[in-house]
Amino acid sequence: MEHADPDALALVALGEPLTDPTVPEHLAACESCQHEVEALRSTVTVARSTVGETALQAPPARVWQGVRAQLGLSSDLEPVMPATVPGAANPGVLSDVTPAGSPREVVALDAARERRAGIRRLVLTVAASAAAAAIVAGGVLVWGAAAPRDGGQLIASAQLDALPAWIGAAGEATVAERADGERVVRVSLDAEVGEGVVREVWLLTENIDGLISLGYLTGASGEFVVPASVDLAEFSVVDVSAEPLDGDPTHSGDSIVRGALDV
Repeated sequence: MEHADPDALALVALGEPLTDPTVPEHLAACESCQHEVEALRSTVTVARSTVGETALQAPPARVWQGVRAQLGLSSDLEPVMPATVPGAANPGVLSDVTPAGSPREVVALDAARERRAGIRRLVLTVAASAAAAAIVAGGVLVWGAAAPRDGGQLIASAQLDALPAWIGAAGEATVAERADGERVVRVSLDAEVGEGVVREVWLLTENIDGLISLGYLTGASGEFVVPASVDLAEFSVVDVSAEPLDGDPTHSGDSIVRGALDV
């Protein structure tokens, strides 16, 4: 079987629109390409996550010079560091969640959109460069068949309730731990979004002062690996949002469903 072009897989991992309509069809049937996309998405997840953000350090100027040269970007382009994550320290971007996990309305603010536009260039540049570096460092992509994975033991679950703007939507989430210690979140959702919009799965803290993107839900259900460093007792709320395909990695503020895990 001829596999999808690595550049196209990188675009899928970044959530960018594709010009080749055969790529999604190929991904639906090819486990090898699916695993390659998930591997590339792990790079994007790091850029989109708030885990360890306090430990971030500004890279030396030569790093950005190399990125610009590698991607053919203008010498005038300068990195813009992301603002603080939406939440309690930044009220109004995302609403609070009650201790029982009942969702309240998520409000979309113009200010949040403006911040999103400000960091778009940096995240796209870093994520695209990292994805390209991963392909180069791998040398040769091995398109072997994926071995069956351990389903794992159920350790938590959540009923995902619709937000006010998405009455009629419903979903559920479960967390399983595999024999090797890897944890996976399985999400199912009954809610359709319009053209040019995708559904993104997040882990939130109870007070919405931290959030982690797990990836895109491309069908009625999906499975997402939880980073080993994430404490599910802290990031205990599962959220699925509607995200425009604008290359912006931050939460849109438009949540479809949300629910607290019983951890």
